[in-house]
Amino acid sequence: MTREEFENNRRRFGDNIDAWPAPLRGPALAFMALGGDAGADAVLDTLVRQASLVEGDDRALARKVMARIDRGAVRPSRLPRFLVAPAGIAACAAALLVTATIAGYQVARLQDQSQDSELLALAAGARLPDGGPPIAGDAGEGDAL
Repeated sequence: MTREEFENNRRRFGDNIDAWPAPLRGPALAFMALGGDAGADAVLDTLVRQASLVEGDDRALARKVMARIDRGAVRPSRLPRFLVAPAGIAACAAALLVTATIAGYQVARLQDQSQDSELLALAAGARLPDGGPPIAGDAGEGDAL
């Protein structure tokens, strides 16, 4: 609040600052506390003076800080930090993808081996695995396989 604003409000609302509206009362009291000088330097000086009067126990604060440092981490983690980092998560996902791909090829290879042996048996004219009749050629061709 400037001196001009303060004077205008004083003429408007009266000399009793407690009777002023609440939004104007706080700045007016701050203006009066500064002795009518509302410059930025004066406000800063007042704040510095008030802060220097606050008592604090520096040794107690230092003890708390040192205790926290000595205590270390709150909970030790069972996972290495690398695995929790984004690069670690990406590496784990890549390893899982490679493992799944290899396992898929292994399963497909095992399935193909049984199909290959059945197809070879069919080509050789062997009986079907369920004990059915042997494979024969078409009746119109005249030759049996």
